[in-house]
Amino acid sequence: MLGRFRTPRRVSVYWYAINKFGVSMLDANISLEQQLESLKGQRKGPYLGHNPVSATQIWQWCSAMGDNNPSYAPGNHQIAPPAMMQMWTMRDINDRYAPNSTDASPYQVFDEMGQRGYSSNVAVSYDITFHRYLQVGDSAQHYTRIVAISDKKTTALGVGFFVTECIEYLTLDGESFADALITYFQYQPSATDEKKADFDTKCHSRQMGAELSSATPPASGQTDYIDLEVSAVRIGDCLPEVVIPITHRLIVAGALATQDFIPVHHNACAAQAAGMPDIFMNILTSSGLCARYLGDWAGMSSRLKKLQFNLRAPNLPGDSMVMQGEVIAVATSSLPVLVTVAFTGENSVGMHISGNATLALAETK
Repeated sequence: MLGRFRTPRRVSVYWYAINKFGVSMLDANISLEQQLESLKGQRKGPYLGHNPVSATQIWQWCSAMGDNNPSYAPGNHQIAPPAMMQMWTMRDINDRYAPNSTDASPYQVFDEMGQRGYSSNVAVSYDITFHRYLQVGDSAQHYTRIVAISDKKTTALGVGFFVTECIEYLTLDGESFADALITYFQYQPSATDEKKADFDTKCHSRQMGAELSSATPPASGQTDYIDLEVSAVRIGDCLPEVVIPITHRLIVAGALATQDFIPVHHNACAAQAAGMPDIFMNILTSSGLCARYLGDWAGMSSRLKKLQFNLRAPNLPGDSMVMQGEVIAVATSSLPVLVTVAFTGENSVGMHISGNATLALAETK
């Protein structure tokens, strides 16, 4: 997978915010592997949300993602899009968690690795299970722990370690609404000048025709939100192809709607200092767009149960992401009926995202 990932030297294509105020446990007399092993399994938290789930933030998210599912519209039974899961407990614009959160740094493993020379980070995969959708008025918290650290690996990106983080998302009364396994590659970059030139050439030629208007062009695809007829769903069915234009506005709006204030997603100078030609889409926007694509196809009463995806080439302004999908499993023995879809999102540079999703379909008459 990483062999196909084109990235210039010094770039974490998906920027991971390293907490700078954690206390280092670095000991020159202990190997990095031993140091990392001692940090595995430590459950840290809670990290609280600054605000309860609100209609305003749901509206902002849906506006950015182009998600017009009536289930997310204001009303007595308004629910939040499932991909918003992570943003409810994100830090604020000043990099602070909400009051009464733990003081423990959630990113100590990455701090330790950075001090040993493994300073670059790329998100490799997400594996999310959704237990229920949040409603307006719910309040969220999360706990995190490192569950796996690989042996040292050599990839096309460089030498480093795959690190898997397990995050538990709970309401304040302790009810679980989602769990996530997120795998990162923390590494010493070794991209060649040839690879960098190839990446920059592709980006430059694509950007020459960039859509620079202030408006975000609408995406194609299903808009009626009618629930699928369960009896008509078959393995091998193809989802409609949906083309999502990638604009500056979409990238910035997505970053803000997901509470991600990392400069590379809204500041071109910061992105270029990191080796990228322009700002680039954050992970949570990619996740939100995938969830929208799946929900548009399955209908307004469907519910996303699992979302797993791998990340590759970045989404940059002036490009388009083409979403495609295929039904690979249908579980009619369960109620509600569960359907599993394999999906991809590809841009002119290459595969941006690929994965599987399981949805519970609404009962239709």
